[in-house]
Amino acid sequence: MRNAVIVIFMVVILVFSGVSIQAAENKAIRKNELESSLGEAMEQSMKILTVHPVYHIDDSAKTDELAADFIQGFLMKTTSNSDFTIEILGMDAEKGLLDVRVEERYKQIIGHGEISCRKTVILEDFEEEETAFYQVSFWVPKEIGKEESEYEYVIKQVNVHSGDNLNAAMLPKNSMKREGRTFCGWRMIKPINGLGILYDEENIGALRASENLEFRAVYQQEVEL
Repeated sequence: MRNAVIVIFMVVILVFSGVSIQAAENKAIRKNELESSLGEAMEQSMKILTVHPVYHIDDSAKTDELAADFIQGFLMKTTSNSDFTIEILGMDAEKGLLDVRVEERYKQIIGHGEISCRKTVILEDFEEEETAFYQVSFWVPKEIGKEESEYEYVIKQVNVHSGDNLNAAMLPKNSMKREGRTFCGWRMIKPINGLGILYDEENIGALRASENLEFRAVYQQEVEL
């Protein structure tokens, strides 16, 4: 009888230990998910409002619109079958401030579990600046009359800040003369636009750097009279 009681007692201890371990692991997983979902939803809402506006709202309605946008984004990112209580502790749509506390209540093997998370996001009301640079390359043929695959000599390559226009100073200053050929200008080969426009000092400024650009020297055979 005594042994039976000991066995039952040990089984109960093992069961409770297993339940406790599972509850702790489940709580940690849900905590990580809640923190991740909350942070992503807050940052997304603030960036939509202050950096990439995709809706137009009056100043008086910005706060309500921001709250609705955040709540919708948060619920879309959560996959837990839980009850959430969202408390907005601070919000300023003009200054770009969002302070939120979220409580999650979920079912577990024994009773319910609860976790909470609080995050604050502050974004300046600014226009996102592009800091990338792109390469502009000018190609000339090794020998006149060769196939396009033989255009392997880069005579000049410059880096241009994203969004800046090209200018005449970027064009190669080396002599572009070839025996029996007349230099006509530069044709853009990357990206291919299919327009066949030749660029020179007069019209190169119409192009803006938004990706890497490549140009190829174009020659025309001189006609003997």
